[in-house]
Amino acid sequence: MLTSVTVLVASTLGLFTAPPVDLEQGYTLRIYEIGRELTRVARVAEDATPNHDRLEDRIDFKDIESLVPAGLRRDQIAIEAIGFLEITEPGNYIFELRCDDGGVLNIDGTRVIVHDGVHPPSPKEGQIELAKGLHPFRVDLFQNAGGAALILNWRKPGSGRFELVPAEAFRTEKGVTRVVAPGTKVYKDGREHQRPGDGLPIETAYPRFTVEPLRPEGFAPKAGGMAFLPDGRLVVSNFEPVNNGVLRTETNGTMYLLSGVVNGSPETVKVEKLPGGYHDPCGVVCVDGDIYISHRPGIDRLRDLDKDGVFETHEEWARPWVGDNYHHFSFGLKEKDRWIYGSLSTSIYFGNTIEVDGVEGELIGLNGPNPPHRGTLYRINVDTKEIEFLSGGFRTPNGIEVTSTGDIFVTDNQGAWMPASKLNHAKAGRFYGHYNGRQKSRVYPEGGHASLFSENPPSPPAVWLPQNEIANSPTTPLAIREGPFAGQLWLAELTLGGINRVSLEEVAGELQGCAYRAGNGLEGGVQRLIEGPDGCLYACSIGSGGNWNWRDTRFGLQRLRPTNAKIFEIAEVSALPDGMVVRFTDTVDPAWLRDAKNYALRQWRYEATAQYGGPKIDEEEVAVTAALPDASGRAVMLRAPGIKPGHVVYLRTNPVSTTGENIWSTEAWYTMNAKPTGDAPAKPFEAKPVASLPKSATKQVGANEWTR
Repeated sequence: MLTSVTVLVASTLGLFTAPPVDLEQGYTLRIYEIGRELTRVARVAEDATPNHDRLEDRIDFKDIESLVPAGLRRDQIAIEAIGFLEITEPGNYIFELRCDDGGVLNIDGTRVIVHDGVHPPSPKEGQIELAKGLHPFRVDLFQNAGGAALILNWRKPGSGRFELVPAEAFRTEKGVTRVVAPGTKVYKDGREHQRPGDGLPIETAYPRFTVEPLRPEGFAPKAGGMAFLPDGRLVVSNFEPVNNGVLRTETNGTMYLLSGVVNGSPETVKVEKLPGGYHDPCGVVCVDGDIYISHRPGIDRLRDLDKDGVFETHEEWARPWVGDNYHHFSFGLKEKDRWIYGSLSTSIYFGNTIEVDGVEGELIGLNGPNPPHRGTLYRINVDTKEIEFLSGGFRTPNGIEVTSTGDIFVTDNQGAWMPASKLNHAKAGRFYGHYNGRQKSRVYPEGGHASLFSENPPSPPAVWLPQNEIANSPTTPLAIREGPFAGQLWLAELTLGGINRVSLEEVAGELQGCAYRAGNGLEGGVQRLIEGPDGCLYACSIGSGGNWNWRDTRFGLQRLRPTNAKIFEIAEVSALPDGMVVRFTDTVDPAWLRDAKNYALRQWRYEATAQYGGPKIDEEEVAVTAALPDASGRAVMLRAPGIKPGHVVYLRTNPVSTTGENIWSTEAWYTMNAKPTGDAPAKPFEAKPVASLPKSATKQVGANEWTR
């Protein structure tokens, strides 16, 4: 038995270099320090010596402290658990891998569970038929940042419930000399030889902006929202995010009013605390000089009735929804034609929340019951408080843009029914894919309420945002008013940090388009991005424990001043009936553009399931059969008839401009919902911002000093 098992192990998993003479109870746990951003499960390079190696008896690690001993780094590491499972009862075994971040379970050389990507602790199941005897197993886990977890449960043949795989089921080679070595190791995820902007996130600020500090000393806002008043003062909401599933009764949010911001510096900015307490205030908008704040129970309003610059009146302006779960956020806000637009997230259920609420039945992807209207886009009239719930099927829609033409764009985050994050072109009456849990609970004895418009088929997003490649937690979309990309959208990103860019076009009557990297290098992951009266962009940041932060940053407020810098990058990708057009911001040697080998295309599709997130499906390379540059040297038509509708098309190209400049980022991600035809070509789409604050609004009303 041992000889045959060892041959299998050596050939498929590489666990041992020689047959073990004897086995003992337990398995081997190894930790490797990688020291760079990790986004998917891979293997450490062959013959790499671990930084830590120990004998363990159970795979039951609920936090980073139990998994990684003191003295080792606890982020950007790879972990492997290897050994044998001893099966005494043959039959079909269902395994459950709970992990944070991505994990893969292999048994007998077969992938039983793939739960990849950066994500919070969550389960995924897989099954395999196992005969009596020893079976080699391997669990690979990567830990990027924040908290960690690794738990392996099984449901034995004939059992009705999961239980932790017991210690007596594990076997490993006895008497192993556990050699370790310091230093970082090579992680073979395909990014070991790549540079920022070429397979890796861009580390530095986008050169088209000068990043300017704004925070006075001691002011560290964890910002949920912000908006400018007509007089040029900046309103900022601040709160302490908590990701433990507990529904708070006390408020955790504060509103601040900042003067001296426009053309100012940390030395000129004055901070004043505004009235009221708030629950996770994630949206702010100013209308007629009044301040509207969206938070868990509804929308509050602050008013300066005597127009002396002091907001003395705080009122509960509207309470049109219920928030009874810690994850019931109210995002936004945007105003157009005296309608305020916002969005509502859905519940998340951890073990403690399930117990407290008495939720019955199985919960998949952390998805459980909700009150009415959760997961919707709404608008509410400023004058009458009339509310309209426009569309449904959102999960965590943490960003809204409303253009001058009335087009509404809503971001959403990966999770249950969301295989990847995305940007939606939201239309009234449509359903965007997230089915709220219908389980019964103490709060909902008849079951949770269905997602609004879920009787309709899901509408595809305008742009998929492949997870941990171009986005992880997208927040604010913002129409670009001026410059070379006017009519496109900036797209703020929290967990991967920084700002991306999106171009859109109309194909078959619907919008689709392409995502591009822009830059990072800010104080934190970007929660809100707005345009100021001076034409600058203003970015605020937030973060919390676990994975919901960018490199453990938690706060920030900065101004992004447009520059005249000219950088070489992909300006736009457009769809053709038999391929695509790639446009650049500078000229490229026509001979280089004409070589089809200089372009790599891949495509895949997504399939929504109840599970948390999802893999790429049917991923394949797409041949570029011809490359035809235009006369300007700034564009090339790629013939690629193998591109399929309903797929994300990934482009990588690495040209150098005729002035000798390397391209800023080699990658772009085009969502090909539909292919244009000769009779119905792709039509350009321009996202036009609503009117900005008057550029003369630079008078700063005085404010009290912020008292620390």
